[in-house]
Amino acid sequence: MTIGDPVMHDGFNAGQGKAVPFGTSDAGADSSRLFPDLRVLWAIFRRRIWVFLLVAAIIIAAVATYIALAPKHYSATASVLIEPRGADPIQQTNSPSTEVLPSSDYIDTQIVVIDSPRMAASVVTALGLTDDPEFSGGLPPANGTSAEQAQARLVASAEALRRAVVVRRAGRTSVVEIAATSQSATQAARIANAFAKAYLDSIRAAKDSADKLSTVQINSRLAELRVDAERADAALQQYKIANGLMSAQGATTAEQETSVLNQQLAGAKATLAERRGRLAAARRQLEHGGGGGDVATALNSGTIGALRAQEADSSRNMAQLRARYGSRHPSIAQEEERLTSIQRQIQLEIDRILSSLQAEVQVAASGVESLLASQRASQAKLAGNAAAQVGYLELDRKAIAARAIYQAFLNKSIGAAARAGIDQPRASIASPALIPIVPSAPNVRLLAAMGAVFALVFGLMAVALAEFVDGGIRTKQDVERRLGARYLGAVPDLGSTLPNLRQLDAAQDYIVSHPQSIFAEALRGLRASLTLRGRRRPKIIAVVSALPREGKTTTAICLARTLALSGASTVLVDCDVRRHSASDILLGDRPGLLLDVIAGDASLDSALVKDRDTDLVILGVSSDSQDPRDLLATDALGDLLAALRARFEYVVMDTPPVIGLADARIVAAHADTVMLLARWQKTSLRTVDTALDMLIAADAKVAGVALTLVDIRKYASTGHEDIYSYYGKFKGYYTN
Repeated sequence: MTIGDPVMHDGFNAGQGKAVPFGTSDAGADSSRLFPDLRVLWAIFRRRIWVFLLVAAIIIAAVATYIALAPKHYSATASVLIEPRGADPIQQTNSPSTEVLPSSDYIDTQIVVIDSPRMAASVVTALGLTDDPEFSGGLPPANGTSAEQAQARLVASAEALRRAVVVRRAGRTSVVEIAATSQSATQAARIANAFAKAYLDSIRAAKDSADKLSTVQINSRLAELRVDAERADAALQQYKIANGLMSAQGATTAEQETSVLNQQLAGAKATLAERRGRLAAARRQLEHGGGGGDVATALNSGTIGALRAQEADSSRNMAQLRARYGSRHPSIAQEEERLTSIQRQIQLEIDRILSSLQAEVQVAASGVESLLASQRASQAKLAGNAAAQVGYLELDRKAIAARAIYQAFLNKSIGAAARAGIDQPRASIASPALIPIVPSAPNVRLLAAMGAVFALVFGLMAVALAEFVDGGIRTKQDVERRLGARYLGAVPDLGSTLPNLRQLDAAQDYIVSHPQSIFAEALRGLRASLTLRGRRRPKIIAVVSALPREGKTTTAICLARTLALSGASTVLVDCDVRRHSASDILLGDRPGLLLDVIAGDASLDSALVKDRDTDLVILGVSSDSQDPRDLLATDALGDLLAALRARFEYVVMDTPPVIGLADARIVAAHADTVMLLARWQKTSLRTVDTALDMLIAADAKVAGVALTLVDIRKYASTGHEDIYSYYGKFKGYYTN
């Protein structure tokens, strides 16, 4: 049988002798737990607190030693801002200037450039780090070395420097951080700032080189482009002259001439129509017998109007004369002659006007015909120009392209010349590295935190390992779950119940002098566990242990005295005939006649001795008893116990160790109940398990297991279910 297996021993009910399994109720209750009971873990931790503190102290001391002895390293960080690309300050445009932020790929590229071996080599050269032991790469100092050796030293120092420098992007910003680590705080700041300066110098040098190369290329190409543009313009002009495509104000001569003729023709046609209309109107008036009166109105002639006024005046005078003098008066004849002359003048004027209108119509018609002929000639010329326009447009496009290319290169040349001396940085130092005050390595805070974590973890692991390795029986759970026996209680170590006090009395005397102490209460608890089970109280109680020095004799004496102090008649039988410790403690110089009574050489009354301090009766063994007979193995022991059962309410038997001596099993087989004692934290589970097997094989009625010499100063010494887990709450009830 192995320790820890959940094996159930058969215990026997004192009254009925019926086998029942031990510990089933508790085990069944705890088996449903998904997680371990925290109270159990806390109890284990409290019991092993010194193991935890020792391991934690070792780890913390190791961390503190490392912090004190490890070389100090300092870190300094310089920040470089990658500038956004803005508009060209020389080439002004109409569109609003916008800044283009650098892309992530561009920033990553710049990080690679900063962290390149070439950049590290330039910093090494600038700061003279090839002779610095920290960055020399393990090479000896240079003393007149060759170029190849100097180059090897430079490469080694650059690689060592790169390992000491970290280049990273600050989040998602355009800031690149250069962190340098060195054993010197000043050196760390110098290296970080040197990297930032070397990077800015490199991009400035690259920009200057690119600008110079661009200027040379532009200027060399500019002369060729100027000649090409001039040739294209000359070819275009010659073609225009040759094909009559000369223009003014954006149009060719033919186009302008055609436009003018069209305007003149429109005006001539309008004039002809107007004059034809006037002539036609005058003729219609004459044809309708207007007598010329309406013609004057139609023609709007002032002369005809004046003659018409004279005609009217003459007609009026003639009418007056006829009315006054009659039709034959000489004045009337004169007036008629005058009227006839006026009418003749009117007709002549009308004829003259009509003739003039006819002439005007003819002139206008002739002008229209002339303009039409000119228009036809101009249109024919314009058609010829259209055919030549195809070649003109081709030459014009070539000329425009040549001029545009030339103008673009000319602008670049002007811009390059204007930008000379104007610095347009693509990056700048956002913040220079400062000399650090606190070393970055070793990181005291991090190491302290890690030391605390490791101390906690390894301390708990040490507690778990100590708990696993230690096979000593300690708790109620060990008794019930791992041994499968009933747990009867625990007897504390008397010294642990007297904090800051001296122990003046022995345990068996202390129970008498301090009946209200926790020690006495523990014995009363054992008494209750043994006597309050079942319907029939056990009268003969055997106190056994697996090994010597487990507090068996002291417990037996204290239990017997507790029973006696409760008013029950009790006898303590010392069955340990070899060590007879109980007899030596209680009898003093009085003889112990147990073996004599069993052998029939003495009466029972003469062998019983009363305890000096209580009503307890002792049946002991003398130290000089040398009877070679195995008297405990005879039937006389059964007869003796039967006699004691009749005379006393309780018979407590102190026995020798179970494993080493057979006497214990013989005596235990005669008892009504057997209490197996195990020393707390000392007796192993395997040992107790073996003792239980031997007692059960001897047909002993094992009531259960009790723990002795328990140090109740340790939290939950026997488990959180036992009384000592709650000692702090009930200590006011005890008088120690």
